[in-house]
Amino acid sequence: MLAFTLFGGALLFAGSMIFAAKGPRKMVWVSLGLILTLGSILLMILNYNQYLGMKKVTITHSYPLTSSVVSKRQVLLYRQVGTKNERVYLFRSNPLDHRLQHTNPMQGPVKVTQNAQSNRVRVTKTYRVYRNEELRLLFSVGVKNHDYVMTQWQFNLKPGWQVVRAK
Repeated sequence: MLAFTLFGGALLFAGSMIFAAKGPRKMVWVSLGLILTLGSILLMILNYNQYLGMKKVTITHSYPLTSSVVSKRQVLLYRQVGTKNERVYLFRSNPLDHRLQHTNPMQGPVKVTQNAQSNRVRVTKTYRVYRNEELRLLFSVGVKNHDYVMTQWQFNLKPGWQVVRAK
């Protein structure tokens, strides 16, 4: 809708500058076209930066956590990434699955809580959605609905669990 407003404002501005007779009416039409054009450009720029008309929605899933390695010890493995404290955690949420799942430090933070009641991993995904259909029609020029923002992982570990660096 903003694209149509921009196009209409530009046509109104250019058409009134070229075809309207001199006088106060021409100034009103030119001003209205300029305001529509500049206003829609400003709203488009703000929409790209501030996500106008959108709200954040989080979806949380909780899975049981089993040891990353098949042994008597209960272990959560991680791999160091880069030089800072960025880690990729390797975990298994299904004891029958042989492949390890992993976190991604580029997608969001990871929190490890020791001495919890149960072994669980909570995966929280955050998306941006439009507040209503009218705002989606107005601002959907460059930002799609249900836009992915980030993922957070929270590992809750019972006493006796170890967080070990993978080799």
